[in-house]
Amino acid sequence: MPMKRKITKKNIIIGTVTALLVVSISLFIFFLNPQRTFNITETYRITTADGADTFLRVTLPVSDGYQKVTSVQIDGATEYAVERFDGWHELTAQVPANGKKAVVTISYTVSLLRNIAAWEGDVKSEYTLPQQFVDSDNEAIAELAAQLRGTNDFQTARNIFNYANKIIKTRTGTFATQGKEQTQSCASELLLNPVGVCYDYAILMTALLRAEGIPARMISGLSLQVPLSRGGDWSHPGVSHSWVEFYADGKWHFADPTWGKGYFNRTDTAHLSFGTLEANIKSDFQQNRLAAIEEDGFVLIGAMSAPLSFVVYSSDENTTVIPRADVSFSWFK
Repeated sequence: MPMKRKITKKNIIIGTVTALLVVSISLFIFFLNPQRTFNITETYRITTADGADTFLRVTLPVSDGYQKVTSVQIDGATEYAVERFDGWHELTAQVPANGKKAVVTISYTVSLLRNIAAWEGDVKSEYTLPQQFVDSDNEAIAELAAQLRGTNDFQTARNIFNYANKIIKTRTGTFATQGKEQTQSCASELLLNPVGVCYDYAILMTALLRAEGIPARMISGLSLQVPLSRGGDWSHPGVSHSWVEFYADGKWHFADPTWGKGYFNRTDTAHLSFGTLEANIKSDFQQNRLAAIEEDGFVLIGAMSAPLSFVVYSSDENTTVIPRADVSFSWFK
């Protein structure tokens, strides 16, 4: 007959202290840790004919503001080159063409920083000008922006943030997660039909800020919330997301009008920025780039603007590609 363990005051104290330590560590990891570190690996399985010219083009984030990107590694490519843009890198890799399946992997580590209120950075003239979808020169947008004007640029930005978050109703249903095709054509249309997804929140806030002369840029990126899951897109455990960065008081500031209260002038550890990359597949930017591939005599094999951002093109029309991203979370970094 097994002996019963005697519960003593000492055992109770030890158990209580242990439980408090576990709770404290958990709270630190999820709410107090100044950063979260993710290890991201993108894998592209490409089969192409022997001797075909086949290329993989991939968008990668860079260190800036509230994120640090390190340990970038490319494997499986014959050769590659990297070009830097506003908040993102573009990797173009030549794929081995031996008639067999080639596997190109791109891995990097990103640390997302918490509670970064402001940071320094360049201000380009284009951040105050209208652009496709961001029609800050629209009369209705200009009139509304003037009504939301505060005592200074920072207060104006807060007023606009609150307005965008309040007026737009989030589009729901499966079509809300199937790319950007369900967004409005431009910011001014949201004043007439204020229903949309994160992209729409971002273009409205950006347009209103620029109408008031406040430099602003719409950011495309990913939401990496712990625990990670594949969600509605099999290719990536992250979720496509858009938000805004604006310039006031000599520094850049973060604002996510979709998520609203608590996400103005305060970063968390879930927003991975790909800078000003236009994620809307219907944008002139994306369409022109795809058209240029065909003009150069290649066949477009596969492309995605989000959550993975890649293009595969080849001289062999029978080339195939299977993309996938895997993300792991480093608990104590």
